[in-house]
Amino acid sequence: MRILGTLVWKELRELLTVRMLVPFVAIMVVFLFIGRALRGERKKATAPQPALVVMNDSGPVAESIVNHLAQNGLVISRTNEPKDWALKRAVEQGVVLVIVLPESIEARVMRFETLTVEVYSVLRGFSLAQSLRSARIKAALGEVSAGLARRQLERLCPEVAPAAIQNPVRVGEMVVLKGRVARGSPELIQGLVVAQTFLIPIVLLLVIVYSSQMIAASIGQEKENKTLETLLTVPVSRVAIVLGKMLGAAIAALVISAVFVGAMLYYTTGFSESQPAVSVQDSTITTLGLQMTSEKVVIIGITLFLTILAALAVATLLAVFSEDAKSAQANITPLMMLCLIPYFFALLFDIQTLSLPLKILIFAIPFSYPFLVPQALIFGNYSLVGFGLIYITLFAIVTVVIAARLFQSDRVLTARLRLRHRR
Repeated sequence: MRILGTLVWKELRELLTVRMLVPFVAIMVVFLFIGRALRGERKKATAPQPALVVMNDSGPVAESIVNHLAQNGLVISRTNEPKDWALKRAVEQGVVLVIVLPESIEARVMRFETLTVEVYSVLRGFSLAQSLRSARIKAALGEVSAGLARRQLERLCPEVAPAAIQNPVRVGEMVVLKGRVARGSPELIQGLVVAQTFLIPIVLLLVIVYSSQMIAASIGQEKENKTLETLLTVPVSRVAIVLGKMLGAAIAALVISAVFVGAMLYYTTGFSESQPAVSVQDSTITTLGLQMTSEKVVIIGITLFLTILAALAVATLLAVFSEDAKSAQANITPLMMLCLIPYFFALLFDIQTLSLPLKILIFAIPFSYPFLVPQALIFGNYSLVGFGLIYITLFAIVTVVIAARLFQSDRVLTARLRLRHRR
């Protein structure tokens, strides 16, 4: 065990060099910087904004419009001056919005005429805050319009509820999952499932890509520098050397992936405000049994571990056939393709509805199951889960044994993968 730990530490020191970490740190800093900037833009958009309202009418309807706008984060300044004067004043004083109310609002409402409220956005550039601010104003004026419509309907048909006229048909969406019925839409259920499992394929791809590149580069450099021959002459088990390389690459990739995912999450959450969980969604999750229980997490974790182990063994086998570090990176391209194919199929299609040849292709790729197992657990397809675990376990054992056997022979020093035609 001490020898294996020494080998793992040796691989980590060789892999986590300053030259290799600088690009990842730079990417992380960029993500953090952009995420912080997005949060700043959101704060600007939600902060109280100055608005100049041209009051061409002072009746109760006009007052209700102004009050509703004030409740939606606008600091209202009123004026009775002409519109052109208000626009010039807004530019001079840095006011971002000019809202012009029409004349004779009350009389026009009584005559059932359409009102036009003019909204002028003073642009000083294009930003996320500008777009969010405009959306808030449109939503506020939409609420004012809906309120006036209710008043008009009450005036015309006092004996009928306005909601019955405005929305004569309501859709009560229900979903059925594993014989359980709950209120909600397929889009809502899919969103809830994705929210719980969307990190799994991202982490898996990052770990496999980084660890495979690391182990390939390590073996390629050792073959190029002739240090692999020296390592193989050390009185250490060849199996321990293989495991040391695989574990070292996996740990390094896991650390880099964790930092990368954290920075990416900070970046992506800048696009949307964090909202508290809705009780309706919580009840839907409970009713349909969509909770990510500890048993499901353990099964997914085992699947990820076995898949990463199998990927590292395949990467080791492919890297052995390289002549140097540059060719080692090219040799692991087939492994990357085997990971990307099931990822995109699971992302865009329902595997159960695919044609039989495509199903066989997806199920034959061992790296498909981390994308399939979470959904299979949710839908209760435990036969697929069991088959996937057995298949990945056997594949991982076979590939690790082949890699160990290859390292125990002299082929590890002489093996080459040549795709060019000999002259």
